[in-house]
Amino acid sequence: MPHEPGVIRDVDRRTCPIREAGKARVWLAALGLVLASSSLAHAQMGTTRATVSLTADRTELDVGEVVRLQARADVTGAEVDHFDEPDVRGFAVRSRQISRPLQFRFGFGNQQQVVQSSTVYSYLLQAETPGTYTIGPLEVRAGGRTFQSNEVVVTVRGAAATSPDPTPAPATPAGPVVDGYTPDAEAFVRTTADVANPYVGQQVTISVFLYTRATIRGGLQLPRSPTTDGFWTVDLLDGGALDGDTQYVNGALYRVYRILHMAAFPLREGELTIGAPEVSFQAGSTFDLFQPPQEMRRTGVPVNVTVRPVPTPNAVVGRYTIESTVDRESVRTGDAVTLTATVRGDGNVRDVRLDLPNIDGLQVLQPRVDDEVQHPSDRVGGMRRFEWLVVPQRAGTFEIPPFSLVTFDPAAETTQTVQSGALRITAVGATITPDVPDAGPARTEPETTTPDPETPAPTFGPLRTESSLARAATPASSTPLFWGLLLGLPLLGLVLLTARALRGRKPDAATVKRRETKRRLDDAERFAREGDARNFYSAIAVGLQGALEARLGEPVGALTHDELRKLLRRRGLDEDLVRRVIDELEVCDFARFSSAGGAPEEIRDCLERTRRALAELESASLAPTEAS
Repeated sequence: MPHEPGVIRDVDRRTCPIREAGKARVWLAALGLVLASSSLAHAQMGTTRATVSLTADRTELDVGEVVRLQARADVTGAEVDHFDEPDVRGFAVRSRQISRPLQFRFGFGNQQQVVQSSTVYSYLLQAETPGTYTIGPLEVRAGGRTFQSNEVVVTVRGAAATSPDPTPAPATPAGPVVDGYTPDAEAFVRTTADVANPYVGQQVTISVFLYTRATIRGGLQLPRSPTTDGFWTVDLLDGGALDGDTQYVNGALYRVYRILHMAAFPLREGELTIGAPEVSFQAGSTFDLFQPPQEMRRTGVPVNVTVRPVPTPNAVVGRYTIESTVDRESVRTGDAVTLTATVRGDGNVRDVRLDLPNIDGLQVLQPRVDDEVQHPSDRVGGMRRFEWLVVPQRAGTFEIPPFSLVTFDPAAETTQTVQSGALRITAVGATITPDVPDAGPARTEPETTTPDPETPAPTFGPLRTESSLARAATPASSTPLFWGLLLGLPLLGLVLLTARALRGRKPDAATVKRRETKRRLDDAERFAREGDARNFYSAIAVGLQGALEARLGEPVGALTHDELRKLLRRRGLDEDLVRRVIDELEVCDFARFSSAGGAPEEIRDCLERTRRALAELESASLAPTEAS
């Protein structure tokens, strides 16, 4: 019988045993899934394991000092549901950070199960009241279970800090001695120096931080670096990723970025100022793709340090050792010996000076000096090597006295003298005497003459070791030069006429840019000779920009460094060349406002790197633009 449309007919169960068996299997499978899920949940609750630890970097401190407290929970089989906050009465919370370095899940979709997770709470606490404080135990709940940490006992010595003003002061980040900033609700710049009253030549570590509550979407730059007049500086960042941290200021949570970190050595005593830096960046929500980012600029505040003179005159600030060697101890008279003195230690090694005294019978040439500056753990040090060529003029044994250096340790405020070992050189052979012209036959009586001071001493050219006969001169008409001139003069006239005709043609934009680049490099070389670092780096930056515009055929002056880097990559330039060009532009921006860029060797290296980069840029192949 045909079925009526839209009507489902009942089917006799006895006539469909296969369908009945299928329904039974479905019910059994569903029941098994429910039982398995329940068993998995009970198994997970029963197998959840956790290790909760509470540690402090110090357990004894004075009022006003800081302690770092870390609470960590490593959980297996679940994730943390609740983490107790420690009771830190007697301390001021200067920083609080939360991180989850590890969280590993297994499964798909909503059926994912936590296999391993870690949660770390880090606190920077400043002691305010003396006493003995027990912190912990902390409770952590995960997977339906509760776990506890250990206890940490911290002892605070000294007297309680009191203030005549009952109004609490704004929270100031703890750490450096010199700290300059003005809090802002959105973002502000902070400049710090770790020593407020350094000695001349002592390292002062300077850092510039950006505090922001807005999300940075790009374009983070330092249009104006802090001025460091009166300092010799060394960059301590060495590139790398710009990692942010979190910190509370006046109860508000900020994201903190360290954008400048350098070691500065005062060159003179008195009041020195670290100028106010300026920071710019693009801020906005990363989820709102239709809202363009907002450019934000913030200017810091200058900070001052008072530089003290070194108590011991002519002492080098730092901790150093000296060792001296000779490449050989026995030589022939007139042969050169290399004498090497190496100074190693912490401090500005460029301040080290060593002198070799005059030794009768030894000719000593001016030394060669090599420097190797290092900054492990942000402390600048390294090595300075002196090499002298020493030539014995007569036979005998010569004693080279020890090298000595007076040093001043600013941390301990102590002075000491370090010395190398004494050296000995033995020379054999005839004594070297200056060559004099033959005086003729010997006289029976010596003749004493008084030289005329107005008559110059005779000079002699180099001795000839070979002789040859002079041949008759060839007539000029038989030389190739004669015929070359005779035939080449008309050709030269034709070339001059062609050049004159081409000179009237207007050069294209690329040619004009290349000429401008060459002129800028000539100006930079002149500024380098004059020691004008600011105009030198300005000419280098403009020259690089003109060369890029001539090669790319489009303007680049309005682009940021990140935008320029992307453009050069799109045009197919080598990644290493792109990096060096951008680095050179950033060096120019930084060195124009830094005393470190004024060193003659830094200027020479910058000019040489720029010439190499321009040569590679001119010969590099480019990809066509999108418009072409």
